[in-house]
Amino acid sequence: MSNDSLLAALQRYALIPEEEWRYFLSQISWKTIEKGQYLLYSGQSCEQIYYCEHGLFRMFYENEDGSEHIKSFVTEEQFFTDYRSLLTDTPSFLSIQALEDSRYALFSKQTVEQLYERHICWERFGRRLAEGLFIRKSMKERELVELSAEERYRLFLQQYSGLEGRIPQYQIAAFLAISPVSLSRIRNKL
Repeated sequence: MSNDSLLAALQRYALIPEEEWRYFLSQISWKTIEKGQYLLYSGQSCEQIYYCEHGLFRMFYENEDGSEHIKSFVTEEQFFTDYRSLLTDTPSFLSIQALEDSRYALFSKQTVEQLYERHICWERFGRRLAEGLFIRKSMKERELVELSAEERYRLFLQQYSGLEGRIPQYQIAAFLAISPVSLSRIRNKL
């Protein structure tokens, strides 16, 4: 099951030949993590790319005053990483935390670089993954600038269908860049 879902996720980015798939499997690790545990703390260098088989994660920034700004939620069958930290070998500005007991695969930056040298399919995978991350980042920036809080909440309900019951309301508010009180008002209005 784990390997099948991972292969299907990879194939959404690039066609992976059987030999390359077997090599990739030899380079990854499968892990579990309990709700509340961290994959990455702000200040650590991110040296891995992750794949969520099942479960839920949040990627977030924390200000000095303790307030949080959630960059994204990661659900099943998604790849995720702190791409800036991974590329620059510098400390991460964000943390990654499991919001549910989760199972994930991970592979290192070194593995990615080896894969790029092995076969063109991996370069295609890397390029398309980076393009997807860029598009999500660009869309989130536009939403914060151009959409009202209510419009952002409606979009959240569309994009993260079924997640509202799995994520605490204060974290949804942090993702939407509004206060929990504002979110409550919006929810009561709808």
